[in-house]
Order: sequence, then C-alpha cells, then structure tokens
Amino acid sequence: MHRLLFPSKGALVKLKDGARGVIHDLRPKAEPNEAQIAMAGNRRVWLALSDLKPAYAPGQQVQHKPPRGRGASLGTGVVLATRPLGGFEQVLVQFAETGETRWLDWRVLAQAMPVELRIAKRQTGQHLDHAERFRLRILSKALQIWNSNTGAFGRLDIDPLPHQLDVARKVVTSPQARWLIADDVGLGKTIEVGLILHALSQRNRCRRVLIVCPSSLTKQWKDEMRAKFGRAFEIYQRDFRPEYADEMRLRENVIISLDLAKRDEHLARLIEAGFWDVIVFDEAHRLGRSETGEQTERYALAHKLRDRTHSLLLLTATPHQGKTRRFAALLELVRPDLLPEIRTLEMNPEVVGDIIIRNRKTRVTDAEGTLIFRGHDTLRHMVIPSPEMRTADKALRRYLSEGYRASADAQDRMIGRAIGFVMTTYRKLASSSVAAIERALERRLERLRDFDAASALAIPSDDQLEGDDNLAEAGPIGEVGAFFADEASEVQAVLKLIRVARQSDAKLQTFLNDVVSPLLTQGQNLLVFTEYRATQSYLAEAIANACPGVQVAAINGSMPLDEKMRNVRAFNRREAQVMVSTEAGGEGLNLQDACHIMVNYDLPWNPARLVQRIGRLYRYGQTRRVQVINLQSDDGFDNSAIILLLDRVSTIAQDMASVAGEMKDALAAEVLGELMSYIDMESILERATSMKMDQTEEEIAEAIREAQKARAAEDDILQFASAQQTRVSGGFDFRHIVSFVKGMAPIAGYNVRAEMHGGKTLELELAEEDIGRWPEFGRRSIVRLTADHTRATSDPSLIPMDFEAGFVRDLSELANDRLLFDGLYAEAETRTDNDEEDDVVAVHQIRWQGLSGELLEEELIALSGKKDGAAELAHDEFAELLLRRLDSVPASMASDEDRLIAKAFAPTVESIVTRSAEADRMPSSVFLAAGLKRRRRRTLSE
Repeated sequence: MHRLLFPSKGALVKLKDGARGVIHDLRPKAEPNEAQIAMAGNRRVWLALSDLKPAYAPGQQVQHKPPRGRGASLGTGVVLATRPLGGFEQVLVQFAETGETRWLDWRVLAQAMPVELRIAKRQTGQHLDHAERFRLRILSKALQIWNSNTGAFGRLDIDPLPHQLDVARKVVTSPQARWLIADDVGLGKTIEVGLILHALSQRNRCRRVLIVCPSSLTKQWKDEMRAKFGRAFEIYQRDFRPEYADEMRLRENVIISLDLAKRDEHLARLIEAGFWDVIVFDEAHRLGRSETGEQTERYALAHKLRDRTHSLLLLTATPHQGKTRRFAALLELVRPDLLPEIRTLEMNPEVVGDIIIRNRKTRVTDAEGTLIFRGHDTLRHMVIPSPEMRTADKALRRYLSEGYRASADAQDRMIGRAIGFVMTTYRKLASSSVAAIERALERRLERLRDFDAASALAIPSDDQLEGDDNLAEAGPIGEVGAFFADEASEVQAVLKLIRVARQSDAKLQTFLNDVVSPLLTQGQNLLVFTEYRATQSYLAEAIANACPGVQVAAINGSMPLDEKMRNVRAFNRREAQVMVSTEAGGEGLNLQDACHIMVNYDLPWNPARLVQRIGRLYRYGQTRRVQVINLQSDDGFDNSAIILLLDRVSTIAQDMASVAGEMKDALAAEVLGELMSYIDMESILERATSMKMDQTEEEIAEAIREAQKARAAEDDILQFASAQQTRVSGGFDFRHIVSFVKGMAPIAGYNVRAEMHGGKTLELELAEEDIGRWPEFGRRSIVRLTADHTRATSDPSLIPMDFEAGFVRDLSELANDRLLFDGLYAEAETRTDNDEEDDVVAVHQIRWQGLSGELLEEELIALSGKKDGAAELAHDEFAELLLRRLDSVPASMASDEDRLIAKAFAPTVESIVTRSAEADRMPSSVFLAAGLKRRRRRTLSE
C-alpha cells in the first residue's frame, strides 16, 4: 500500500505568489489535502498541499520531525543546500547532535528557532525550571564529550587522574594517533593506554589491539586491562598458539613479549595477522638503534610493525638517556613523516611537541589540584668490612688483575674479549655479595676441571645481557681453558678466603640486625632489591633463618610468570612480609599496595636502575612516604667508586632543588634520576681494569659534568613535549555525573531517597511502570548507583554510575531532547563575591575533523557575553557552573543590549576556532547549543 507523506507542522513553505509562511495545521483527509499556513501579520489561510513548495535556504535552522513509527528524530540542524531529485525536493542538513550531514525530504523538517534568537528575545520556554534544564542539558553534553575524548566515564575500575585524562584526550583527538608517551615512572602509563583504547572504541577505531612488552609484564598487562577496563587480552604462545596465519587474523586483543616478537618465525605471524587498529610498545627505550646507527633486533621489529597500524604508542619513562641518536631513532619510529625535522632536531626542537607527551612527578596533581608526589627519603647504612673480607678482596683483585693482563695479551681478539668479559662479570658479582662471587668462582673451577676445548666461545649480545640476573651461572662464556698459568690454584686460593669471609659477613649482619629485624618488629613490609639470583637466594635463606615465621617471597627473571605473579599477589596482600627481587624480576611491576620501604642490598653498576627500583614503590597509589635504604660498603674498588658517584650526584641534586621550597625533595629525586640516567658508570668501571681510584675519580667527575650538560640539553628539547591545553570540555569528574543523575531523576519521575558514601552513591526509587526497564536493575524498585569504582567492584548491589549503564544513557538522551526537554535558554540568579555585572553564557558545540573528514574531537566552548562584547569563559568557572543546581527567575523584557550581546557571540567563537585550527585539524561544525542569562547578586558578608 502506498503511504502518503505529509509536511510537518512548522515547515517553512512558499506559496504560488512567492509569499512565505509556516504550516500551522493540516487537514490530511480533506479533498484536496490542505494545510493552514501562518502568514505575516497573523493572517492564516488554508491551501492545497499541491500549491506549496519548500522555502528552506542555507543557514536556516530546522528540526527533524519524522512521522510516528518512522524512526527517531535526528534533532536540530542547519540547512546547507537544497536540490530537486527524482521528483522530490530535498534539503541537505548538518545536525548539531551528531555532526552528520544528510539529504532529507523537506516534508520531515520544521523550522526551529535559533538559540541566538531566543537569547535576543529572552525567551525561556515553557518549563518553570528552565535554568536547571539548561544546566542539565549542557552537563549531559559535557559528560558525553569528555567520555568520548578520554574514556573517563566508561565501565572502569579506576578513578583517572587529570594528567591521565589529558594524555588520553591528546592521543584520541589528534590527527596522527602516533605518540611517544614519556611520563615519569609510576604515573600510570598502563591506565593511560586503557583510557585511550576505551575512547577509541567509542569511535569504532579500536577493534584489534597488539601490546608488545617485556615478558615479565605480559601477565600484568593482561590482568590490568581486564580488571580496570573490562578488556580481555590473550597472551601469544601462552593463551593460544596459532598454527596458521588466519588464526592470528581472528585475534582481536593480543599481548606478546618483546623478545618473542623479534624472532623471525613469530614476527612473520604478526605480519600475516594483518592490520592492527592500535599497537603499543611498552618499555620502548629498548627499541632504539645503537649510537652507531646500527639497528637492534627490537628496533627492526618496531620498524616493521609501525606501518601496520593507524595508532602507534611507545611508552617509556626514559626516552633520551643522554643518547641523542637513540632518541632520534625513537622519534623516527613514531613519526617517519617528520624525518627532516627530526634529523635537524637542534634547529627544530619544537617538533618534539608533535611526537612526545610527557608528565613529571613533580607536577601531577589529583582531581582537587593537590600535588601527589613530594619526594622520598633515602637513608644510608654504612657497612665496615671485616678483616677477613678485606683479605679476600685483595686476593680477588690480584686474580682479576691477572685475568685482565691475560685479556690484553691474548693473540686471539675474541678470546681476549671473552676473558675481559668474565673478569668484569666477577667484579659485578663481588659488588653484590660474597655469596654471588663464591658461586661464580665455584662454577669457574668446575669448568677448569671439566674443560672441553670444543665448547663454543660466545659473548652475549646487548639484547641478551640486558636484564640478566643469573651471571653467577654463566654458561659458555670463558670456556677457553685457563686464562693464565696456574689459574685453577689461584681460584682455589681466592675461594678459600671468600668462604672464610662469608662466615663473618658484616654486610649481611648489618642487613639482618640493623634493617630487617627492627622493621619487621614494627610490622613493616620490606621490598629488597639485588641484581643477581645468587644474592637473592642468599638473602631469602638468611631472612628465613633469622626471622622464624616471616614469609619471604621472591621474584626473578627466570621464574615462570604464574609463580612470579602469585608471589607478587602474596606480597601485595601482606601474606608475605618480605619480597626479595632481582632487577629483571621486578621490572615494571606494581609493588606499592602494602609496602613503602625498599632496601638496596647492592648498588648496581648502572645507577639509573636505582630509579627503576624506586619506581616500584614511588608511584601512583602509594599512600605513605617512600623510604629507600641503601647498604653501602667500601669493601672493594667498585663499590667505593659507585658510592663516590652517588654522593656527588646526590649533593648536586640537593643543591639544584634547594630553591624549590616544599617541593625540593620531589625535585631532588627527579634531578637525581635524570643525572643517573645520563652517566654510563658501567663503562667507566669496565675500563677501570687497573682498579685505581685516582683515574676513575677523574672519569666520574667528567661524567657528572657531561651528565649535567646532557640534562640541560634534554630539558631544552623536552620542554617542547606536548602538554594538553584543556578548555571547557575537560576536567569533569565523578561529582558532575552524580550531580547530573541527581538533577535528572526528579524530572524523569524518580525519587532520590538518599545520598551515601560521601555523595558518591545515590539511592533512587523508580516509577512503577519503569521497574524491569533496565537490565542492570533487574526487578528492583529501589536501586543504588555509585560513582565509587572501588565500592562498585566489591558490592554487586551497587550499579556503576557511568555511560555503560542504560539508565544513565536514557537520562542523557532525555536531556538532549530539544523539543521535550528544552533548556535552550534560561535565566538564573547566581551569587558572586564581587561586583560582577550580569552576563549571558553562550555554550557552543564544536566538532573538529581530519583530512579525510573523520571526527577528531568534540568540545564545548562557553562565552561570557556582556554589553562591551564576548570573551571565553574560564574552564574552572564553567565546570563549577554546571556542578550545582540553578534556580530560575522570570525573564525580563528584551532590550537592544540583549540583541547586541546575541550578535557578539558568532564573531567571537569564529575567532577562537580560527586560532585553534591547523592544516590537518579543521572545524566541521559549530553550533550554539544553549544560553543562560546570569543575574549576578553579591553575596552579603556576615
């Protein structure tokens, strides 16, 4: 059956004589079909529909009014063009709510009064609570936009910090979703990635995600993505083992370890898997090329994958490390299109702002603006070596000197390098503990006795050595027979002295008696760090023997992932009081839940690792001031050199931070970490084969001077790293969504029975006809919604108050209904502490698009209009305006001043948009969403 389509009431039409009018009424059953037209001068006439033509022109505002049962209204929009096509008169409309543009039959459109006109006429609409409806209408838009840009109001198990939301917004709304995120250790880069993925998912840009990270972090990434963001990932070669390429193409959320991914057979699988929407590289400083420009296997991996994704994220707290070429290589990975600028970085440092996002611990705050990180305390326990230890150290140094001479004299260069490598390894182990060097020399003696000349000679690559915590058990390295004459006898003699020294290990006794025992007695949990597994076993056994009943957990690089995570959970739940971790075992892990005290049993040759260690506790979520205890012993040349370095750098850091007032501790920690990252102490010690302090002290002094220059140079470059410029579309938090639901509930017919949990939870009574309407409520009539993520997780009776809840989405849809809800113009009385004059707040909704027309960002810009013109309203004031109920006042008669104010908004917002536009980021639509006349009344002082 052919169904007739009649024009909408309110449609703008043109008569045969050229006169224009608006359809006021219809007589669809008349012969012929007729419409009553409202003409100028309050004249109304009935005319046949066949005598009417559409009168829409570009720039006019219209309302979409489809016939009943023919779909939902698209809302209000602006006419862009008209055309005849196939016997129909069509109108091209760009809609304010969605930004989309459609050709529609003119008969489903009606004339709409522009907000500008309502402001000029001071026309508030039919509802007595028009001011509150204005607030809720704009608050709904603000929350929707903020959620779209940051993912902040999704089904999350976190309360994101402002800097995390800023990072998410920057990535999601940028034309190039390719960034190096260089936040300090412990600022929540994992959370930032989760927010980014959530926001991209809302834009249908995040179906397939690949996360590449160190093996030790694969399970943590999987757990955090699921627990905090409800996103299920699978670990490659653990949760699934694909045999065919098409199996990988079916996987949507995959985590793979960095060193597995770089292998040819697994890299081929990743390439065959097709295109990924997002690829994330964690610990991305491991990807850089060498200073000679040579590609590492890891860099080659990233280079091959970068073109197989729209969005590439590199995460690292240490992007520069004083190595300019490696730094530039990372920048090239992220933005190869900026290669000319990157290669002339010194002349174009501002390009960093298009590549790097960086937040510092000294600057991040919570939602209330309170600084979170205020530094940590470092305490020193000096150990006086026993006479037996000094004797053993002298013997060991003689042995090492013999080995270094053999290395220098070796005719075969490869053999010479291998011998030198072994001697340096022994020095590192001796710096750690007497147990570590004892085990290594025992292994050396075994090899000398069982030497097989056919054994392979190999020195590990840098990739293999990085994070190796088992040097005491080193395999084929050094299997070249005796390094020098009578080496076996020399090793036996040294071993004998070391075993004697072990019986009176002053360092271990200081550790147990002065550190571990007193702190455990106080009920404290301890995180103990060491570089090597041999020392780890030594300490774990000693603690267990000295402190009966104390549970000791351990994690290291060779431990199966399940076992490692079990031990981490036990420590975080206080089931284990002590955690002994190696560098490789603790990398990237969160250990701050139940501990704020860290003990460095040994000082690594690479002092930058101390910063990484501290980052396990000194991170977001830590509720107590972190205490770092360093055991320092000048029981040998290497430890003495490291102590010298730490003392000098600490003094410099304290001096540089002395001007920072209450933040001096936090700044000192920041400066200390930066300087350490630039000093290659390991190379200094490796060169010190003569183990003479005079020469090494000079090298340390020079290294510190160079580090200070490098830090200054890095600051010069990274000062251009991107910082989000948040306008009115940012900075909304749980208070706003609670205020929205609380304000909308009575309008929608629901009773707010109670507020709980510091205002984060609302108890509502539903209308009888709505019981069972929303699946999350079941058949309950009394429901509780909460913006407290922690409570929602632990209490199943609480429904999360977010945009995943159908109830909240329906309230938002109601608030956005222009015809039913209104809220387009309102007048309210507001209080002020000074003599501010009345103004009109005009809120504009702006959409930005990329070069292919894709949506990049939506935002709200609020302007304050007064008789002398319009200016942008500060975000804090705008956010505060939307937070509390507005009380309506009757509108007064419009004046010429009102009309002038209404006209001032368009050129002002045009100027703001023009300043913000870029070549690859341009406005696609600008709409005036609503206006509010604020009648300012001064608050009377008591």
